[in-house]
Amino acid sequence: MTTRWRERLRATGAAATGRLRRARWSVAQTAVAVGVSWFIAHDLLGHPQPFFAPIAAAVSLSASDILRGQRALQLMSGVALGIVLGSAAEALAGTSAPAFALAALLAMYSALAFGGGPFGQGLMFVNQAAASAILILALHRPGSGTERLVDALIGGGVVVVIAVLLVPADPHRLLGEATEDLFAELRDALCGLRLGGPPSAGDDVDRELAAGQRIHARLAALDQARGTARQAVLVAPRRWKARASVHRAIARSRHLTLQANAVLTLVRVTRAAVDAGEDLPRPLGEAIAELAHACDVLATGGSRDRAVAAATRARDLLDPARHAGPGYRGTAVYAVRACARDLVAAVGT
Repeated sequence: MTTRWRERLRATGAAATGRLRRARWSVAQTAVAVGVSWFIAHDLLGHPQPFFAPIAAAVSLSASDILRGQRALQLMSGVALGIVLGSAAEALAGTSAPAFALAALLAMYSALAFGGGPFGQGLMFVNQAAASAILILALHRPGSGTERLVDALIGGGVVVVIAVLLVPADPHRLLGEATEDLFAELRDALCGLRLGGPPSAGDDVDRELAAGQRIHARLAALDQARGTARQAVLVAPRRWKARASVHRAIARSRHLTLQANAVLTLVRVTRAAVDAGEDLPRPLGEAIAELAHACDVLATGGSRDRAVAAATRARDLLDPARHAGPGYRGTAVYAVRACARDLVAAVGT
């Protein structure tokens, strides 16, 4: 096996291990919720096949503690809406093929119409409304709609107890993990910058596109972490004391969007300047290395003071007021300084 394949396998294994480590408590909580939901619906209430109670718990909790309470609310509301509309479709058209089409049409349009606010993120609300309406027709027996609604309320209620009352998500941990993941992508993008050589080929463009996609995916994950943190300090009694500090952390994290865009701009304008043969200031490479070092420190949970010091050095290395050489007023210089400024604002030291 070649060295390249060994390194790729090692990286894949490390990534898988990281995912398992982060999700271990979420998965354990989901397993407990599934068992409790089945016990309540089957053993206590006597439902013969309460499949939806454990399914509701598993779907709402899943392997992530992002937006768990919101998913439970979407699920329970979607099931209730689907049952009502499925029953209406059955009354109008029976259980024929057109009735199934009508039920899905009514359920999805209604869910989209009511799908603002906490119901609008993702497709959980729409999908559960459609699935419930279809199951009303497919099962077609007296009481199936009510029993399904009760099962959904049981599964969702167990989720609320676990995710809101007993073990609510730690907002600072969620924000910290999402921030570290973003800084890791920004570090990799900065380390991949090319400051010399022949004009770039298609591979460079592909790398830029891939880096941009990864960074935007991390920004989306950070936005979800912010939403979960807000919900946690709003509804979870155990997290009320952290409300002020969490809101400050959320406010600082907004600068990361600016920093990520500044990094992407830096990648593009630097490649364009190199391809055009422009004069770039000599300290540019050193400043970019300092920025990459700052991102690496924050990606690995290091000292914020060290990261701020590195970003400050990057900014000062390219200060147009201190240097009169060629290139100090170019777009690449301003992009580096913008990255440094936004990093300092996001860290907030």
